[in-house]
Amino acid sequence: GSGLGPGSDSGFSLNNPLHQVLVARYSEPDLTVDFDNFVGCLVRLETMFNTFNTLDKDDSGTVELNIMEWLNVSLL
Repeated sequence: GSGLGPGSDSGFSLNNPLHQVLVARYSEPDLTVDFDNFVGCLVRLETMFNTFNTLDKDDSGTVELNIMEWLNVSLL
């Protein structure tokens, strides 16, 4: 199916807590997500995944950032 949840076609696999954060951030009060917010969410997720993968040089699934690096990444 389409969307951001399990079984979605977006290419992202999200756990339930992250899915809830995205719904809280990008949905309307009736819990729908309009097209602009959906695209914005996908762009943000793709950027975050790509940035993380770039920083995870040893492919360990973890990265270590100082405060300035964190601010640069989180404000993208």
